[in-house]
Amino acid sequence: PSGAASRDVIGGGMLDGIKHIMSSPYLLGIASLILFYTISSTFLYFQQADIVKRVFGDDSAARTRVFGAMDIAVNALTLLSQLFLTGRFIKWLGIGAALAFLPLVTMVGFGIMGFAPTIAVLVVFQTIRRAGNFAIQRPGREALFTVLDRSDKYKAKNFVDTTVYRFGDQVGAWSYTWMGIFGLGLSGLAFTMVPLSAAWLILTLWLGKKYRTREAGVQGNRTAG
Repeated sequence: PSGAASRDVIGGGMLDGIKHIMSSPYLLGIASLILFYTISSTFLYFQQADIVKRVFGDDSAARTRVFGAMDIAVNALTLLSQLFLTGRFIKWLGIGAALAFLPLVTMVGFGIMGFAPTIAVLVVFQTIRRAGNFAIQRPGREALFTVLDRSDKYKAKNFVDTTVYRFGDQVGAWSYTWMGIFGLGLSGLAFTMVPLSAAWLILTLWLGKKYRTREAGVQGNRTAG
Protein backbone atom coordinates (compact mmCIF):
# COMPACT_ATOMS: atom_id res chain seq x y z
CA PRO A 1 0.00 0.00 0.00
CA SER A 2 2.78 2.45 0.81
CA GLY A 3 4.39 1.76 -2.56
CA ALA A 4 1.09 2.33 -4.32
CA ALA A 5 0.60 5.57 -2.42
CA SER A 6 4.02 6.79 -3.48
CA ARG A 7 2.96 6.37 -7.11
CA ASP A 8 -0.32 8.27 -6.72
CA VAL A 9 -0.79 11.37 -8.86
CA ILE A 10 -0.10 14.45 -6.76
CA GLY A 11 -2.85 16.48 -8.41
CA GLY A 12 -3.61 20.15 -7.84
CA GLY A 13 -2.99 23.15 -10.07
CA MET A 14 0.05 24.79 -11.61
CA LEU A 15 -0.02 27.62 -9.05
CA ASP A 16 0.13 25.33 -6.04
CA GLY A 17 3.90 25.69 -5.78
CA ILE A 18 3.64 29.48 -5.51
CA LYS A 19 0.83 29.25 -2.95
CA HIS A 20 2.76 26.81 -0.79
CA ILE A 21 5.89 28.96 -0.88
CA MET A 22 4.02 32.10 0.12
CA SER A 23 2.30 30.31 3.01
CA SER A 24 5.35 28.50 4.39
CA PRO A 25 8.24 30.40 6.06
CA TYR A 26 10.48 27.38 5.43
CA LEU A 27 9.77 27.32 1.68
CA LEU A 28 9.99 31.10 1.50
CA GLY A 29 13.39 30.82 3.14
CA ILE A 30 14.54 28.34 0.50
CA ALA A 31 13.30 30.66 -2.25
CA SER A 32 15.19 33.56 -0.64
CA LEU A 33 18.28 31.36 -0.46
CA ILE A 34 18.14 30.93 -4.24
CA LEU A 35 17.62 34.67 -4.73
CA PHE A 36 20.69 35.54 -2.68
CA TYR A 37 22.75 32.99 -4.58
CA THR A 38 21.69 34.07 -8.06
CA ILE A 39 21.94 37.82 -7.37
CA SER A 40 25.47 37.47 -6.01
CA SER A 41 26.46 35.11 -8.84
CA THR A 42 25.28 37.59 -11.46
CA PHE A 43 27.14 40.42 -9.74
CA LEU A 44 30.32 38.37 -9.72
CA TYR A 45 29.82 37.44 -13.38
CA PHE A 46 29.60 41.10 -14.39
CA GLN A 47 32.58 42.00 -12.21
CA GLN A 48 34.52 39.20 -13.84
CA ALA A 49 33.65 40.57 -17.29
CA ASP A 50 34.73 44.09 -16.30
CA ILE A 51 38.02 43.01 -14.73
CA VAL A 52 38.93 40.63 -17.55
CA LYS A 53 38.17 43.32 -20.13
CA ARG A 54 40.29 45.83 -18.24
CA VAL A 55 43.23 43.43 -17.88
CA PHE A 56 43.22 41.59 -21.20
CA GLY A 57 41.40 43.96 -23.53
CA ASP A 58 40.90 42.27 -26.90
CA ASP A 59 43.35 39.44 -26.20
CA SER A 60 40.89 36.55 -26.55
CA ALA A 61 43.63 33.94 -26.26
CA ALA A 62 44.64 35.22 -22.81
CA ARG A 63 41.03 35.26 -21.67
CA THR A 64 40.56 31.70 -22.88
CA ARG A 65 43.64 30.54 -20.98
CA VAL A 66 42.45 32.14 -17.76
CA PHE A 67 38.91 30.78 -18.01
CA GLY A 68 40.21 27.35 -19.01
CA ALA A 69 42.52 27.23 -16.01
CA MET A 70 39.65 28.28 -13.73
CA ASP A 71 37.38 25.55 -15.10
CA ILE A 72 40.07 22.90 -14.58
CA ALA A 73 40.65 24.10 -11.01
CA VAL A 74 36.91 24.16 -10.25
CA ASN A 75 36.38 20.66 -11.63
CA ALA A 76 39.38 19.26 -9.74
CA LEU A 77 38.38 20.89 -6.44
CA THR A 78 34.77 19.77 -6.85
CA LEU A 79 35.75 16.17 -7.57
CA LEU A 80 38.20 15.95 -4.67
CA SER A 81 35.73 17.60 -2.30
CA GLN A 82 32.89 15.29 -3.27
CA LEU A 83 35.12 12.26 -2.85
CA PHE A 84 36.76 13.15 0.46
CA LEU A 85 35.06 16.17 2.06
CA THR A 86 31.37 16.74 1.31
CA GLY A 87 29.93 13.75 3.18
CA ARG A 88 32.16 14.28 6.22
CA PHE A 89 31.49 18.03 6.24
CA ILE A 90 27.72 17.57 6.31
CA LYS A 91 27.87 14.66 8.77
CA TRP A 92 30.11 16.47 11.25
CA LEU A 93 28.89 20.06 10.91
CA GLY A 94 25.33 19.65 9.63
CA ILE A 95 23.20 21.08 6.84
CA GLY A 96 23.31 24.59 8.32
CA ALA A 97 27.10 24.72 8.04
CA ALA A 98 26.96 23.35 4.49
CA LEU A 99 24.52 26.10 3.54
CA ALA A 100 26.55 28.76 5.34
CA PHE A 101 29.81 27.93 3.56
CA LEU A 102 29.01 29.73 0.31
CA PRO A 103 27.64 33.00 1.73
CA LEU A 104 30.65 33.16 4.05
CA VAL A 105 33.03 32.71 1.10
CA THR A 106 31.00 35.25 -0.89
CA MET A 107 31.05 37.84 1.89
CA VAL A 108 34.82 37.52 2.39
CA GLY A 109 35.50 37.38 -1.35
CA PHE A 110 33.52 40.49 -2.21
CA GLY A 111 35.05 42.28 0.78
CA ILE A 112 38.56 41.56 -0.50
CA MET A 113 37.56 42.54 -4.03
CA GLY A 114 36.27 45.81 -2.67
CA PHE A 115 39.80 46.64 -1.53
CA ALA A 116 41.63 44.92 -4.40
CA PRO A 117 39.55 44.31 -7.56
CA THR A 118 42.37 42.48 -9.33
CA ILE A 119 42.46 39.51 -11.66
CA ALA A 120 44.30 37.39 -9.06
CA VAL A 121 41.65 38.00 -6.39
CA LEU A 122 38.90 37.35 -8.93
CA VAL A 123 40.38 34.01 -10.05
CA VAL A 124 40.84 32.71 -6.51
CA PHE A 125 37.42 33.96 -5.35
CA GLN A 126 35.52 32.65 -8.36
CA THR A 127 37.26 29.27 -8.27
CA ILE A 128 36.61 28.65 -4.57
CA ARG A 129 33.04 29.90 -4.85
CA ARG A 130 32.11 27.75 -7.82
CA ALA A 131 33.71 24.64 -6.37
CA GLY A 132 32.08 25.33 -3.01
CA ASN A 133 28.69 25.63 -4.66
CA PHE A 134 28.98 22.32 -6.51
CA ALA A 135 30.60 20.35 -3.69
CA ILE A 136 29.00 21.73 -0.51
CA GLN A 137 26.22 24.28 -1.03
CA ARG A 138 24.18 22.37 -3.60
CA PRO A 139 24.04 19.06 -1.66
CA GLY A 140 22.98 21.02 1.42
CA ARG A 141 20.37 22.93 -0.56
CA GLU A 142 18.90 19.78 -2.06
CA ALA A 143 18.71 18.20 1.40
CA LEU A 144 16.33 20.97 2.48
CA PHE A 145 13.63 19.42 0.30
CA THR A 146 13.95 15.91 1.76
CA VAL A 147 11.85 16.83 4.81
CA LEU A 148 8.91 18.10 2.73
CA ASP A 149 5.83 16.24 1.55
CA ARG A 150 5.60 15.04 -2.06
CA SER A 151 3.64 18.03 -3.29
CA ASP A 152 6.19 20.54 -2.04
CA LYS A 153 9.11 18.41 -3.14
CA TYR A 154 8.00 18.60 -6.75
CA LYS A 155 5.79 21.66 -7.17
CA ALA A 156 7.51 24.14 -4.87
CA LYS A 157 10.98 22.90 -5.80
CA ASN A 158 10.23 23.21 -9.51
CA PHE A 159 9.09 26.82 -9.04
CA VAL A 160 12.14 27.66 -6.94
CA ASP A 161 14.61 26.03 -9.34
CA THR A 162 13.18 27.74 -12.42
CA THR A 163 11.18 30.93 -11.84
CA VAL A 164 12.88 32.10 -8.64
CA TYR A 165 16.33 31.25 -10.02
CA ARG A 166 15.80 33.20 -13.23
CA PHE A 167 14.17 36.11 -11.40
CA GLY A 168 17.18 36.42 -9.10
CA ASP A 169 19.49 36.32 -12.09
CA GLN A 170 17.57 39.18 -13.70
CA VAL A 171 17.46 41.21 -10.49
CA GLY A 172 21.23 40.85 -10.20
CA ALA A 173 21.74 42.09 -13.76
CA TRP A 174 19.41 45.06 -13.31
CA SER A 175 20.97 45.99 -9.96
CA TYR A 176 24.51 45.87 -11.30
CA THR A 177 23.57 48.12 -14.22
CA TRP A 178 21.66 50.61 -12.08
CA MET A 179 24.42 50.89 -9.49
CA GLY A 180 26.96 51.41 -12.25
CA ILE A 181 24.89 54.28 -13.62
CA PHE A 182 25.15 56.03 -10.25
CA GLY A 183 28.93 56.00 -10.49
CA LEU A 184 29.91 53.02 -8.37
CA GLY A 185 33.17 51.52 -9.58
CA LEU A 186 34.39 47.94 -9.22
CA SER A 187 35.23 48.42 -5.54
CA GLY A 188 31.93 50.06 -4.68
CA LEU A 189 29.94 47.40 -6.52
CA ALA A 190 31.82 44.65 -4.71
CA PHE A 191 31.16 46.21 -1.31
CA THR A 192 27.40 46.29 -1.97
CA MET A 193 27.41 42.49 -1.94
CA VAL A 194 28.91 42.26 1.57
CA PRO A 195 25.70 43.12 3.51
CA LEU A 196 23.65 40.98 1.13
CA SER A 197 25.99 38.06 1.80
CA ALA A 198 25.71 38.67 5.55
CA ALA A 199 21.90 38.49 5.31
CA TRP A 200 22.26 35.33 3.22
CA LEU A 201 24.52 33.83 5.89
CA ILE A 202 21.99 34.54 8.64
CA LEU A 203 19.26 32.96 6.52
CA THR A 204 21.26 29.74 6.06
CA LEU A 205 21.71 29.35 9.81
CA TRP A 206 17.96 29.79 10.30
CA LEU A 207 17.20 27.27 7.56
CA GLY A 208 19.62 24.80 9.09
CA LYS A 209 17.78 25.05 12.40
CA LYS A 210 14.38 24.63 10.72
CA TYR A 211 15.70 21.64 8.77
CA ARG A 212 16.83 19.90 11.96
CA THR A 213 13.40 20.45 13.52
CA ARG A 214 11.59 19.07 10.49
CA GLU A 215 14.01 16.15 10.18
CA ALA A 216 13.38 15.20 13.81
CA GLY A 217 9.64 15.30 13.13
CA VAL A 218 9.94 13.08 10.08
CA GLN A 219 12.07 10.56 11.95
CA GLY A 220 9.59 10.61 14.84
CA ASN A 221 6.70 9.88 12.49
CA ARG A 222 8.59 6.98 10.94
CA THR A 223 9.33 5.53 14.35
CA ALA A 224 5.71 5.89 15.40
CA GLY A 225 4.56 4.29 12.15
